[in-house]
Order: sequence, then C-alpha cells, then structure tokens
Amino acid sequence: MGETPAVVAENLTKTYQLGRHAVPALRGVDLVVAEGEFVALMGPSGCGKTTLLNLIGLLDVPTRGRIEIGGEDVTQLSDDRLSDLRRDRIGFVFQFYNLMPQFTARENVEVPLRLAGVSRRERRVRTDELLAQVGLADRADHLPSELSGGEQQRVTIARALANRPKLLLLDEPTGDLDSASSHEVMGILSRLNQDQRATFLIVTHQEAVAEHASRVVRLLDGKVVVPAAENAGLNG
Repeated sequence: MGETPAVVAENLTKTYQLGRHAVPALRGVDLVVAEGEFVALMGPSGCGKTTLLNLIGLLDVPTRGRIEIGGEDVTQLSDDRLSDLRRDRIGFVFQFYNLMPQFTARENVEVPLRLAGVSRRERRVRTDELLAQVGLADRADHLPSELSGGEQQRVTIARALANRPKLLLLDEPTGDLDSASSHEVMGILSRLNQDQRATFLIVTHQEAVAEHASRVVRLLDGKVVVPAAENAGLNG
C-alpha cells in the first residue's frame, strides 16, 4: 500500500484536426496502473487504444488532461526531458518489429544500450542475457531475415527491455503472428513481467492475449467502459 502508481492519467483528452473537422480520439480517460501490473487495453478499432498508449509513451501530447509516469507529471516537460524518459524508463514493442535488417539479433538488441553509452563489455553481457531470457541464445548471430516472425518479435522484446525500463508498452505485439507463436510470445511476456517487476501495458483485440494480463481495461468511443457490476456498485 502507498506505492506510487506506474501510470496515472486524469481526464485525458485527445482531439485531431482533420481539415475543418475536429475528431475526438479520447474523451476524458482516467486510468491508474499500479507498479508491476500487467494491463490489457481492449476495444474495437478506432476506440482510442493506440492513442492512449502513445500518450502514455510520450510519443504524443494530450489536448487536455495530465499524465504521471512514476509519480512525475510529464505534461509540461521539455522535449529533452521527454526524450530522456522515453530512453531510460519506457520500452516499446509494436506489431511490426522495426528491426534493422543489416544487424544481427544481438546487434539489434544492443542499439538502445549504445545510445545510453553502455560499454562494449557490458552491452555484450546484457544482450546475451536478454536473448537467453526470450529463448534466442542460439540465434544471436542471425539476421532478421533468418528468423521467424515469432523470433523477430522476441528480439524486439529483448531490445525493449535492454535499458531495464520500468514501463513496457506493447501495441498489438502478436497481431502479425500465428496462434502458436502468439501463445509462445505471451508466455514469455508473462514470465518477464514477473521476473523483471516492470509494468506492462498491452493493446490487443485478441481475448486469448488479454487472458495473460492481470487486468483488462476496455475502451469504447474514446472512453473507459465501466463494467456493469461496477456500475451497479456505484448506483447502489
């Protein structure tokens, strides 16, 4: 009790201007994610899931509302400070792997460590440790083109964890995988969530993926949907 939440979003609103039309993506979202929690964001296409993830990941700015990451209000921070936070405290995994095709699995995982100024020796130790954790110790010297889709996504996960982020954000990480690879990747993520003691926030439309989360938050039309049982409690 009393721990600082990993993420706090208050009255988060995001409106995009398309020509003369204002298009609301989020309409006053409130969300609190505890340290170490594994939360799935679900809802139909266009409900605001990815917009919310991008705001929490400091890749976009809200039209209104505020966000705290690890107790720090990030809403008014400078671009340099936001870049530091993204590098040091947040990891990202997307549906499409965004691996550098000319780099081996090991070299791809090393990229954020290089940017952080980590020594070559420490980079090698940390990278090999991460690849072992995602079951790819024997594939470290392979190029992305020599890896399956599931293996490429595991490299992406290892890369996202390279700087030991406190918060890992995942946007449809199994959307491009078959069911067997999806199950394998989610099993790895569940184990890493427990082992790393980091907070995981995943956007998905797959119920089988959401089953791995400790909590599901559903969005509809840019708002968090309150379950009927909670509504009954509020009204009662």
